[in-house]
Amino acid sequence: MASLDQSLERVWKGGEGALSQLLDAIVLLLLVSAGSWAFDHTPGGWIATNPSPFFLIPLLMGGRYGQIPGLLSGALAGILLLVAAVVFSGLDLSEAAGAWKFVLICLPLSGLICGEVREALFKDAARAVIQLDQSSHRLRALDEQVFILTETKDELDRELALFNADTANLDYEIRRVLQSPPERFCEALLGVFCRKAELYEAAIYVAGSPWRRAAFSGKPEIWPEYLKVEGSAVARVALAHSSIATLPQVWGHEPAPSDDFLVACPIGEAGGPSFILLVKSMSFSSMTTRGMQIIEIICRWISKFTGLDCRTQGLYDPRRIVPLADFDRMLDLACTVQKKFRLISALILFRPSSGRLATTERIVRAVTGAVRVGDILCTLDSPHPHIVLLLPLTGRRGAEICVERFRDFAGLSEDDGLLLDGEIFCTNDFPARESMWAAVHSALDRS
Repeated sequence: MASLDQSLERVWKGGEGALSQLLDAIVLLLLVSAGSWAFDHTPGGWIATNPSPFFLIPLLMGGRYGQIPGLLSGALAGILLLVAAVVFSGLDLSEAAGAWKFVLICLPLSGLICGEVREALFKDAARAVIQLDQSSHRLRALDEQVFILTETKDELDRELALFNADTANLDYEIRRVLQSPPERFCEALLGVFCRKAELYEAAIYVAGSPWRRAAFSGKPEIWPEYLKVEGSAVARVALAHSSIATLPQVWGHEPAPSDDFLVACPIGEAGGPSFILLVKSMSFSSMTTRGMQIIEIICRWISKFTGLDCRTQGLYDPRRIVPLADFDRMLDLACTVQKKFRLISALILFRPSSGRLATTERIVRAVTGAVRVGDILCTLDSPHPHIVLLLPLTGRRGAEICVERFRDFAGLSEDDGLLLDGEIFCTNDFPARESMWAAVHSALDRS
């Protein structure tokens, strides 16, 4: 069954051929003629009526089928009426034509005019339909583009929200490890590895002959109490290069048993690692370059912190002022991590506000209560009162919060408080550690 739109379109555009048009004209003529014969018995019938109902024939034909059908149906109706008048009324042909010449002339003209109006309306309607189709097509295209843009925006928002999410709180995790007592240090460190790198079966062994197990995750029978770490090809490569090593790397140098460790990473200074991380199984999603980078970042920072003499009664003491050489090594590691892993660290230079007199010792006493575990304090070889603070794995926003906290602590200190200015230097703003130091000394000389 044809749809309503198709039926209306067929009616609007006309019939299916000339026969349909002729039949419609004859039916209309018969209906009007029957009405004229039934209701008007005067000579000429409805043809003499003004306006004549016979005008319905060309008007309807022209309105439905167009100019030519309207003109022809009007002419046909006029001829048949004229013949009927001569036959049934007994009038002469010239007399009938003269009496009804206005009607006979206007019948085809009305059909022609009505057909012309119909054509004009049809053109306007066709133009409107074409414009509607074009607008609908453009609207669908715009909808598709908007949908694609919306999906792209949502995907970008998700990517931005998850960007560096695996290392977002890495500084906090390292501080938790540093805060742990010595007997829980390895357990806390292994917990960080398991959370951030999704390790399932891993262990930390303390250096010795043989190496002693300090913490493990997984089945106890996998990790013996004492282990000759050098018997593992992966561990040998890691200890030889003092860096992380994986089983695929070892395959490129020497044969390794299939049950060897997946990952090994020493923890401690290059002179002699204090611990080693051994991994038997881990999440498949973490067996990527990014997962190995997270393990390496944690091991590097913990190695540097374990090399610092910053423990009081076995616990990490953030208030200790580290020697400049140790501070420089920590800053060098921060710059290396920035270049290799794109993780920002910040250095803050604190000095008295303009017009304020203070000594370096007073600044240290005023701000040490605000130092977090994992932040590193140092003083430089300069006559100007100052103190520098390194915030590992902390960006500019975190450094700004730290400056405000230090200013508040200094303002509440003894001797009517101390006003400090803090200038922030981020590792991503400098190409190398030397240029960062140059900027710090230049700012200090301007004091």
